[in-house]
Amino acid sequence: MAPERYEWQIAVFCHNERGRIAACLRSISAAIGSRRALITLIVNGSTDGSEAAALAVREDLGAPAQIFRIDHADKSNAINRFLYDRTFRAEAGLYFFVDGSVTIGTQALAATAARLAACPFALAATGVASNGRTATPRQQAAIEAGGVLRGQFYALRPEFIARMVDGGLRLPIGLYRGDGLLNSMAAHDLDALGQPWTASRLIGVAEATFEIDALSMFRPRDLRRQFNRKIRQMRGRLENAAVKQVIYAGGYAALPMFADDLIREFLAANPVPPVSLADRPFMALALRHHRAASRPDAERLRPHRIG
Repeated sequence: MAPERYEWQIAVFCHNERGRIAACLRSISAAIGSRRALITLIVNGSTDGSEAAALAVREDLGAPAQIFRIDHADKSNAINRFLYDRTFRAEAGLYFFVDGSVTIGTQALAATAARLAACPFALAATGVASNGRTATPRQQAAIEAGGVLRGQFYALRPEFIARMVDGGLRLPIGLYRGDGLLNSMAAHDLDALGQPWTASRLIGVAEATFEIDALSMFRPRDLRRQFNRKIRQMRGRLENAAVKQVIYAGGYAALPMFADDLIREFLAANPVPPVSLADRPFMALALRHHRAASRPDAERLRPHRIG
């Protein structure tokens, strides 16, 4: 029997989003409307009951939804699993990637699909935040100009994914800016050595809006999240410098399996990238976390179907 084919498949990546995941899934279901689509939720490393919150709302959704759990908290590994494991990825005409912390507009999916259909040269498309720091006119104009993927909401053509998988290209496990690496892969058409960075391969869609969960300085949980985000951003600077050195010398296939190996090899031959005085404590913490990191257990990297 031939595998079932969907018009769209929407992969949702969730880490400790119990308070937001139900609204996220409902917004996706509303945006699907009458289209033939499949929602695939990947809960990675959550400890707050996100799975239970998703299961509670699944039967009320207007579209089929499957839920998986990965014990290790890492979005890059979850993206790899979705791309490579056909237990996750169904046959579909377009693949969407959504962060479990956002809600999307009712036209987000259809507008993105229509824009890509009208731009055959583009390999990926991204939405525009309707609130938060990236919702400023300047940020929106930059996104709509092309060349940028917003990690909260974007779409990839199936042909691009097929070429990526056929070439054995993966995101290093533990890479904080995995969506950014996909951005680079699309801009270079998977060939950092032979294809120049071309912004028009990634298009922004003004009608594809999403809303970000606003953080508050008066909530201790949000303060902790912002503190940890600053540390991850400093790690992201290390990753960016290391990734550029590797891909512009040996291509994407030269990237190691684990991001900590990538950073370690970079720091063995290069100084720490300069940061502002205010960011130095966070860079020091990022380096400390990197040096203390251990290889994740292989079993914790594997997916398990829920429900």
